[in-house]
Amino acid sequence: MTSDLTLRFPYVLFHNSFLTEVQDDVTIGAGSRVGSFTLIHKGARIGRNCTIGSHCNICHCQIGDNVSIQTGCHITNGVVIEDNAFIGPGVITLNDPLVPSKPLKAPAIRQGAKIGGGSILLPGVVVGRKVIVGSGGIVVKDVPDGQTVIGYSVRVLREKCADIEGTIEDETT
Repeated sequence: MTSDLTLRFPYVLFHNSFLTEVQDDVTIGAGSRVGSFTLIHKGARIGRNCTIGSHCNICHCQIGDNVSIQTGCHITNGVVIEDNAFIGPGVITLNDPLVPSKPLKAPAIRQGAKIGGGSILLPGVVVGRKVIVGSGGIVVKDVPDGQTVIGYSVRVLREKCADIEGTIEDETT
C-alpha cells in the first residue's frame, strides 16, 4: 500500500509514511529521509540530502542541504538552518521572547554548526559557522564563528579553532 507522502515526495525516504504528517506547501529535497511520528508544518523548506529524525516538530522554517536533525527536536517558526549543520536529539529552538510577543525572533544556525543533544536556543540568537554547542547547553546570546561553547547559559570554552576539515578561513577563499 502506498501513502500520499510517497506519491507527493517520490525522492524522499519516509521510515513510515503512515506515521508522519507533512502539511501542504512544504518542500523536501531529493535524497532526504524523514522518521516516524514527525510533523512538518505548512511552509517548511527542507533541502537535499537531509535527515529528519523521528518525533520531530518542524515548523515553518528553512533548512539547508545536508542537514541532520536528530530525534525529538522542535524547530520553531522562522528558524534558518544553513547547510551541513547537525542538530542533536531533543534540541529546542524558541522564537517568542515574551509570550505573546510580536515580532517573533527565531534563532539562526549557520553553516556547519553542531548543536549538542538537549540544547535550547533562545529567541533571536545566532549560532555562527562551525560553532559547536555542547550537549545540554542553553544558548542565550550570539555565538561567533568557530567557537566551542558549553553549559547552562553557555560560555566560551575555547576561541576559534580548526577542525579536521580545515579552518573557517579555508572555506572563504
